[in-house]
Amino acid sequence: MKKLIFLGALYCLQLNLHAAPVGPAVIKKIAPASAYDRAKAHFNANFPEAKDAAWFNLPNNEMYCTFHDGKVINRVFYNSRGYWQYTLLSYPGSGLSIDLKHRLQDFFDSYHISYVNEIRSDKADPVYMINLENDDHIKVVKFDGDDFEVQQELYKE
Repeated sequence: MKKLIFLGALYCLQLNLHAAPVGPAVIKKIAPASAYDRAKAHFNANFPEAKDAAWFNLPNNEMYCTFHDGKVINRVFYNSRGYWQYTLLSYPGSGLSIDLKHRLQDFFDSYHISYVNEIRSDKADPVYMINLENDDHIKVVKFDGDDFEVQQELYKE
């Protein structure tokens, strides 16, 4: 009887040996535990070229990271759980695409583009907040898809 139990145990052990994986071990990436670690992992995966990244906390436990890419200032915002919300790019008017420049000049021909804030989110198209200036006025225009709206108009003194 002892021999039968011993042979049965050896038989079971032999089947387990054949069921072991043959290839290299698969390393599973564990999701970051903290909000900061999650945001940092997203940032490193999506902005590997960022050299001068600086992180800041906001009062509501949200955070953002800022870095420069030539004349463009990038700010990447994350919610309190470390998930990406949107990216804000700020740059001089010379960085705006020619197509958008021409569309704006059709409506504001006496103005020049002084500064642009581009907001990229999970929407298909970015939203632009564009500062337009002439000798007497400053206008802030919101450009969303094909629609534009004057958000603010200031008079220079």
